[in-house]
Amino acid sequence: MTQTEIVVAPPQQAVSEQPQRKQRFLALSGAERRVISWLAPLALIHTLIYVFLVLPWQHYDEPGHFLYAAYIVRGGITAPDDVAVAREVADSMYRHDFWPPGVRPDLLSPRPPGIPTDQRHHPPLYYSIIATLIGPFRYMPVEYQLYLGRVFSAFLMMLTVIAVWRIGLTMAPDEPQMALVLAALVAGTPAFVDLMSALNSDVLMNFAAATAFLGFAILIRHGWCGSGVLLAVLGTGVAILTKRTAIPLLAPLLLSLVWSMYRRPVRWWVYLVGGSLCTGALLMISFTLDTDGLRTRPWLAALERDYLRMNIVAWLQSWLNWERAWPWYVRTVEIAHTHFWVRLAWGHIPVWHPIGDRLFAGLSIAAMIGLLRGMQQWSAILPHWQQRWLWLCAIAVGLAWFTLLGRLHPLDEQEIPYIPRGRYLFWAIVPTIWLLAAGWQQLWPARWQHLTPYLLLAIITVFDMAALVALVMFYYLR
Repeated sequence: MTQTEIVVAPPQQAVSEQPQRKQRFLALSGAERRVISWLAPLALIHTLIYVFLVLPWQHYDEPGHFLYAAYIVRGGITAPDDVAVAREVADSMYRHDFWPPGVRPDLLSPRPPGIPTDQRHHPPLYYSIIATLIGPFRYMPVEYQLYLGRVFSAFLMMLTVIAVWRIGLTMAPDEPQMALVLAALVAGTPAFVDLMSALNSDVLMNFAAATAFLGFAILIRHGWCGSGVLLAVLGTGVAILTKRTAIPLLAPLLLSLVWSMYRRPVRWWVYLVGGSLCTGALLMISFTLDTDGLRTRPWLAALERDYLRMNIVAWLQSWLNWERAWPWYVRTVEIAHTHFWVRLAWGHIPVWHPIGDRLFAGLSIAAMIGLLRGMQQWSAILPHWQQRWLWLCAIAVGLAWFTLLGRLHPLDEQEIPYIPRGRYLFWAIVPTIWLLAAGWQQLWPARWQHLTPYLLLAIITVFDMAALVALVMFYYLR
């Protein structure tokens, strides 16, 4: 890569891939092992600070996630509620000031106390893993079991950071320091590390998604290979089996597999025709039109009932109501963006408000302008595999925002829709950080561009420190 482009490699090096390098793209050199020997512990320690700084049950939906696993420990996935453990959790929540002053859970009721929010509509994969982890400690206080689950989340966060670093080495092989910068950007994003230190199924989904993107990068860079296919398919599969939010990963998975088998450039009209044909075929096998109107076919009806938990036909029809939906789109973008960067816990702890909100909004707008400026330049100087990686990142981020807005639908004329938060975008944090860094760089003169990722890292680091201060002030100095 050139000195001034984090995504650019010299064309002569990109064209002539060395066979020996291709055979060792998952192997680690001595220098790379030395990097991991300090990068992994630092990422783990940094996340553990969040783990033990945040009081028990204060992460988003954490009580419900814990209870799902605790119920599995005490009777299996389909077992009825265990009132005893629910009471213990509710009492612990009360002792750690979860509820407002004067609110105390009813611990004498024969039914479990009202604990937000029941998570048993999610697939059981993550909760079965947590149940296996905390099962031997079921007779210890629930806070100890909770922290054990949080430490497991911190371990997954460490692996996520290593995956991001490895993606950087794969897609920016001639500038390894940029791989470290990108990994540090992910590791220091306040809202992301806050969530990744919680007992929450999003943690496993986000780690699996990062693993999938590593597989995508290997396939795009080196072509069809067993390790790339394994990481891409396994990461995507685990993410989808953890949460339905990860379903959009199927699109970059399919695209990376196609690109891995067809390495030459493809004209734009081929994508247009191919996408239209695939969309038409998907609609034909998914829906039927009769006198009763548009209906889902049996296989899709079973999927929407058992997994998606939504009426797909009503969802599609709701998109046509632009007049009602547009104000909610604007509000959702505003809330989701701030929660993606600088909102902690249940979203009620801001980081350096309102400076954080405005600064990251400015960074995002600047990055989009930079990406538009860089498109023509990149098409001329980037090797083909790096161009495809940037397109894959753009498609993934676009899908993440599309599905986020899709959570508003179907709109009910009589109800205020639930506005989804930025955590629903975290499965796409890898492509988001790539596009942010690449677009931000394009706004600067060429002689300064090699320094701009470090400036971006300095900004993230400042807000990471501000996030720790915000947590201390909120939980311990009020």
